Amino acid sequence: MPFRRLIKILRLSFFVPALISAGVVSADDAWSIIKIAGTPVGYIFETITSGPSGVTITTSDSKIVLNRLGNRVELEVRSRTEESGPGRLIRVEAELRASLMSTKTSAVVKPGFLEITSEAGGRSYTRTVPYSGDLLGPEGIRRLSLEKLRGPGDVIDFQTFSTETGSISKGRRQTIARENVTLAGRSVPCLKVEETIEAAGVAGTAWLDATGEAVKGEMPTPFGVSEIIRTDRATALAAAGGGELPSEMYERSILKANVRLPQARALDSLRIRLSLRQPGGEWPNLARPGQTVVSQKGKDLVLDLHRLPVPPSVRRPAEETDANREFLRPNEYVQSDLAEILRVALEIVGGETDTLRAALKIERWVSDNMIFDLGIAFAPASELIKTKRGTCLGYATLLATLARAAGIPSRVVLGYVYALGMFGGHAWTEVLVGSAWVPLDAAVVSSGIADPARIGFSASSLESGPMGLTGGAAARLFGGTEIKILAFGRNGQPVEVSEDAPVFRAEGNLYSNPGLGFAWEKPSDFAFVQTAVVWPDPTVVGLEGPNGARLVLRETTPSPWKEFPVAAKELFAQEGIKGSARKISLGTLSGLMAQSGDKAALVLDLKPDAWILVAEGRDAPALLDRVLRGLKFQNR
Repeated sequence: MPFRRLIKILRLSFFVPALISAGVVSADDAWSIIKIAGTPVGYIFETITSGPSGVTITTSDSKIVLNRLGNRVELEVRSRTEESGPGRLIRVEAELRASLMSTKTSAVVKPGFLEITSEAGGRSYTRTVPYSGDLLGPEGIRRLSLEKLRGPGDVIDFQTFSTETGSISKGRRQTIARENVTLAGRSVPCLKVEETIEAAGVAGTAWLDATGEAVKGEMPTPFGVSEIIRTDRATALAAAGGGELPSEMYERSILKANVRLPQARALDSLRIRLSLRQPGGEWPNLARPGQTVVSQKGKDLVLDLHRLPVPPSVRRPAEETDANREFLRPNEYVQSDLAEILRVALEIVGGETDTLRAALKIERWVSDNMIFDLGIAFAPASELIKTKRGTCLGYATLLATLARAAGIPSRVVLGYVYALGMFGGHAWTEVLVGSAWVPLDAAVVSSGIADPARIGFSASSLESGPMGLTGGAAARLFGGTEIKILAFGRNGQPVEVSEDAPVFRAEGNLYSNPGLGFAWEKPSDFAFVQTAVVWPDPTVVGLEGPNGARLVLRETTPSPWKEFPVAAKELFAQEGIKGSARKISLGTLSGLMAQSGDKAALVLDLKPDAWILVAEGRDAPALLDRVLRGLKFQNR
């Protein structure tokens, strides 16, 4: 998600017309390089031409390529903007490619409203958005800046339309200072301005040259400061090879928890404290289904998260009303009117008339059929139903689409979810059951309604595209907060968490993890390793001993509908263990043990979780038996 948010703000905030005064590029050939945390990741190429009747035409091509966790993510945007002589918008067209398939959007300005048409997968969808006042394009904003921004303290306000968000948004530029910017070895006098675009949700900084054009721009992201800087063609194109951001940059976008939550998918409640990393920020409204703001003071906000009760039975399909129309009708991403989508939805739900039970059937189908792929930034449903590949946003989009095809209003939620010791950016789905929005998650699955170990920032029908999710609260909070778990509850039993207590203790021969509720006394000739890893590594703790002996204990959560023997067999297969499994008991716990070559493993049934202890080395079964004697679980 952060990549989508980055592109949106870059393209919203820092329009890149031609640089004439600096002498770097010609009026119809402007190149800029995009950097994140100092790493070149892409470019923007823009041209400005004059059309008939004084129309100004701005065309722009941009490309960002990021390599993350072994996957290459590409995002390309092509746009064409037409403006009248004074800089008022006439028409905007754009094509976005964030997966195998591209989406196209056009907006035509008409008296009092915009007519917006979006197309994906051979289907087009048209809607109208009312407006009043003037809508400016990049040339109009440049002219207004040139006319009104003279020195520190000067301010301009404007409104513009973005194809990325599919919305009209207010903007403001306020002059901070006069500064020189070095471009191609030349010092260019500029006005440094703070720019805020309402839809972006964060403020950026732009440097305007003597013609009012932005020659440099900066904005904060969860991965560090991003920049757009005017440059020459060769330098810009070289950045299209993409950048590999340092691993610590990705770590900044997750929130490490102060405790490992036991059986997180089965929790009833959670109390957390969020703290803004930078003082002076404002909290968005985080009150939403399953979330209650307990207190808010300065940089700290305490939030109660609770599992929603099962709502009363409601029959599907839902009757369309003014309130649910946006969440029941198809759009360019949630293409619930496609023949294949309708066929699959009918096949999944069959004759089920209860709304929630039908939605849960769809959740299971999406979970079982989708493959997680970090290389897909975002895709429309017409692509997802064919490839069945995507990130959590793809899972959420396909679930929302199939739900609408079954007559169930739906929307996509963006926020954080807890997994394996951290809270990370995530997307899931909400379906409307009567008057209640109910969360379902096909990527991080719970039994029934989604668990409360998640924080929702924003929700969208995707009518205006995925960018509608990433502004506002999401833009301000992703990468800008810290978290403390204060308490959690399961089966009605609350557990307070000491703020000063460490996540784990490893002292002498004893490892203890109070959150997960277990302790492990190791043999004296072994050493504890991998004690502080978090997602995506499921390791809780490991041991290393003589002669290359190695053991690792991992926490996993199988799909709730999988029987334990099936889940265990899959875990054995992932470890390359092909031997037959036998039952074993560890106190009150039961499990399955198997071996293959110099590797042996035990899978413990800790419903809804399944933990696996893997031993590698000489006589692995005996090694496993030796260390098992010191493994103790509380309240088991």
